[in-house]
Amino acid sequence: MTTQLMPDMLAHPPPFEMDLMDADRVVGWISGDTIGFRGFQDETEATHAAWVAHRTLARRLARTHGTRLVPIDIEPLALKRSDAGDTDVILASNRPIGTLVRPARDSRAGDSFGFEIAVPSPMPEFQLRGVAYLIYRTLRKSGVRWAIWRPDPPMRAPRVVETTGEVAHGAHKPVRSRPRAWTLAGSPLRWLGHRLRLTTDMVRGASPLDRTPHSR
Repeated sequence: MTTQLMPDMLAHPPPFEMDLMDADRVVGWISGDTIGFRGFQDETEATHAAWVAHRTLARRLARTHGTRLVPIDIEPLALKRSDAGDTDVILASNRPIGTLVRPARDSRAGDSFGFEIAVPSPMPEFQLRGVAYLIYRTLRKSGVRWAIWRPDPPMRAPRVVETTGEVAHGAHKPVRSRPRAWTLAGSPLRWLGHRLRLTTDMVRGASPLDRTPHSR
């Protein structure tokens, strides 16, 4: 039997992956050397947030490695289809800064829009966690629109009125309204009384001049 000696080969560990949680919500993820965030309403929200995340990461790397920031002019952001045609690249001044993640059944962003940015230099796990937390905190403080944190419209609660037992019992009693026949008959009766008074005055010989005071 021939024995073949194989050199010892160490298996490479799988890429580091984790979900980024805030309370009970999944707000992003780390997968290998990319950091992503989800929960945006449309392409505009995700693109603007990717710009903030890119600048935050660039400042962190410049401070860590002692390099200068690459100047990027303030120009409208744009989306460009990748050469392979399977992703949308986010551009700032014609420089790629991230990747747009569209909603899909198998997407990390779920039913919302998201984005991913790549970390250019390899980092250990604890540094990736720190950078992801720094980007997330900057996004929340920047005021960028983020649909996942948009407050829900207030719900109108039913109005509850507390009453005493006596008042509540009286509320169930039917209110007796004045009969309609009485209301209609009131006017003819007043007219008849007025005519009777006039007839009486005529019989007595009363005159409207008798009602005026006599001067002494």
